[in-house]
Amino acid sequence: MNPFHRQPANDSPDLIDEYRHPERGLHRFFRHTHAAMQRRFVDLAEVEAMPRAFLHGNPHLANYAKTTRGAAMVDFDRARFGPFGYDVSRFLVSVSCRRADESDGRLLHPAVLDSFRRGYLLGVSAPGLGWEEMRDLRKKQPKRWQQDLVRYLEKGRQWGGRLAQNAIDPRQPRLQALLESYLESRGELELASVYSIASAAEVPGSLGKLHTLLLLEPNRDDIDPRLVDVKEVYDEPDDAYFMNPFGHNGQRMVEAGELHAPGWEQNPGWATYDGVEYWVREIPTQNEKLKRRLTTVQQIDVCFAVASQLGRAHTLSMPLDAKAHLGCFEALYDHLIEVAAQLRAEVGAAHLSYLDRSRLKKKASRKQSPHSEAPPPVH
Repeated sequence: MNPFHRQPANDSPDLIDEYRHPERGLHRFFRHTHAAMQRRFVDLAEVEAMPRAFLHGNPHLANYAKTTRGAAMVDFDRARFGPFGYDVSRFLVSVSCRRADESDGRLLHPAVLDSFRRGYLLGVSAPGLGWEEMRDLRKKQPKRWQQDLVRYLEKGRQWGGRLAQNAIDPRQPRLQALLESYLESRGELELASVYSIASAAEVPGSLGKLHTLLLLEPNRDDIDPRLVDVKEVYDEPDDAYFMNPFGHNGQRMVEAGELHAPGWEQNPGWATYDGVEYWVREIPTQNEKLKRRLTTVQQIDVCFAVASQLGRAHTLSMPLDAKAHLGCFEALYDHLIEVAAQLRAEVGAAHLSYLDRSRLKKKASRKQSPHSEAPPPVH
């Protein structure tokens, strides 16, 4: 059986519609293959030959974002130590699932694959230079309503809208405990007497994890308000190839962010309440993402940028020096492309099968509907 097989009968109508979307459906389906793709990667790849690095864990185009702090591959829910090639292959599959020019049957155009290679080599060779940014996102300036938190909340868009639409009582003791735990993780516990929770909300995430939003209002003029996102973390078990050395999953995500995109997150931290672990960040008022399929030129650009970021983070977290890692990457890159091509083919086949079965499910639902038995209206 295809390792990425999924049954529409187990999914909600809304999720089925997302997978059926003509522009974004395949990539959304791919995003939900994370655990299965890790297992399949181990089956296909020469993992024993790969040095371990602190992986991003889930580098895909929906996690590439631009704020006032620049453009970067972020969102470190799945960051763990593991074979460095997993980040490489998963990102190449992501780009392939969002390419506009997919009629040739290739994983990606050779120029795109070469751009990733050059970007990765740059990141490994010169980690002190930081990372490159995709031009299409880098040049986007914040709109007027994205320039400060007051305007952002008044506009009612993005997380500002979710805060208003999913409001809960901000006086709950649980929320104050979360705030204090978060501030303690940052060494800012003294701010617990400065900030009050003006409003709060609970918002389901795109992959099911709950987000608790807290609007923090200071009682001093020299401290800015914060809109923070308290997010439930993933707690994936270690195995022979992927592992988490940190005692708290929120700390794992903060450390991954400081490695892969230092300074990008605003006031990151972590919290614990009633035995549940959370990752916490201040929500940026500007957050631009890639919304459409990518042309070949855009693929070349984003692959160079993301590869420079991954190469930099991998080499800084490896027990190898840069020269040794360069040699390892060069020796394995063609193999990682082959692995990515196989993963892409299997994901594509599973998605097509899913679409066929979802159409059958819709037909069956219409037949069972009492409205389908109603006589035609009389005119």
